[in-house]
Amino acid sequence: MEAAWSAADTEVFARYGDAFVPHRRAQIDIVCRLLADIPVPRVLDLCCGEGLLSEEYLRRQPDAEVLLFDGSADMLAAAERRLERFRPRFSAVQADIADRGWRSATRFGGVMTSLAVHHLDGAGKRELYRDLCSMLEPGGMFVMADLIEPAGPLAKNLAADEWDSAVRSASRELYGSDEAAEVFEREEWNYFRLPGPDPLDRPSSVAEHLTWLAEAGFVEVDVVWLYAGHAVFTARKP
Repeated sequence: MEAAWSAADTEVFARYGDAFVPHRRAQIDIVCRLLADIPVPRVLDLCCGEGLLSEEYLRRQPDAEVLLFDGSADMLAAAERRLERFRPRFSAVQADIADRGWRSATRFGGVMTSLAVHHLDGAGKRELYRDLCSMLEPGGMFVMADLIEPAGPLAKNLAADEWDSAVRSASRELYGSDEAAEVFEREEWNYFRLPGPDPLDRPSSVAEHLTWLAEAGFVEVDVVWLYAGHAVFTARKP
């Protein structure tokens, strides 16, 4: 998997992520609600970043356990610091999402992920979905919040406009100014404004995700939230 994400990107996202991700808290809430009733309260947080999903899930589910997974040692360390009060209910593993060595016979009640799978190409996504389905207990849930590829230029322009608007609104709410919005624009963070192709961001369409998830063996495949080119998908293993 091509590495284009830099330490500077990590620093910017860690500082401004709450503004850069449209309605971030709403997305986290939806993911946790979809994982509230899984066969066993053991969840894989795929590309956990700083651990925001795991923090909220562990807070809501006092008997749950989480395996933190990320390719960045710095992100795993940040997540472990964030989750310190939940020890020993989490563990961590460092690996690249594109590798298959970590996709073992370990069974989970749920898998959650945010802003990670779009870094894989189409073939990589299809392979990942098949492997994740095999790693879930019967009745287990896969929940993904991610960037999607609009089907045409009109939808792409709308997604770009909505994203810019969401960041401006969040920046004023969180910082009392356009500080985050100015960084968002300066760093060219809005994927939908870029001419492409992008070496790191390779989102797929909603239709492609739904098709590939169904092909992998999932049922009840659906999109439960969509805004500014960001979507939350859900799928259940039979």
